[in-house]
Amino acid sequence: MSEREQSLEVAKQRQAAELQSVLDQYKDERVVVLGGTCTGKSTLIEHLADAKDMDKLVFPLLTKDEADYVCQTPWTPEIGETMTRLTKERVKVKPGEPVFGTVVLDADRIVHLKIGDDLLRERTAARGVSFEDAKNMQQHIETEMASSGLPVVEFEVG
Repeated sequence: MSEREQSLEVAKQRQAAELQSVLDQYKDERVVVLGGTCTGKSTLIEHLADAKDMDKLVFPLLTKDEADYVCQTPWTPEIGETMTRLTKERVKVKPGEPVFGTVVLDADRIVHLKIGDDLLRERTAARGVSFEDAKNMQQHIETEMASSGLPVVEFEVG
């Protein structure tokens, strides 16, 4: 492992430890951790106890047609609304098992993975995904959070 890779791994572990301490404060609550494309959800899940990936919970419960529809590009608000509806119908959040994803579920609290545009642009370019789609998803998530009425804890990514 190169020095740069080691440094990145240490940074990931440090950020995961910081998030774990936030989640520990709310371990008796149903917590959903929200972030759009390239905010580090999958990476953080690998380092956190009892964290669940919303996609891994919901996709096995979708029909092929439903999965094909919600995975198409470009991302649109209609796709977001369909994914929101399907996920809310099929995924349940339990205390002590934070669910990471893109949909506001029936929960007691939201932890929002907040990412700046420069870092988001860098990460979307590295992954070969559309920055515009990522921003659209981010705006959709922020609108859903605001209308949920749930308390939100902001967690800065990066």
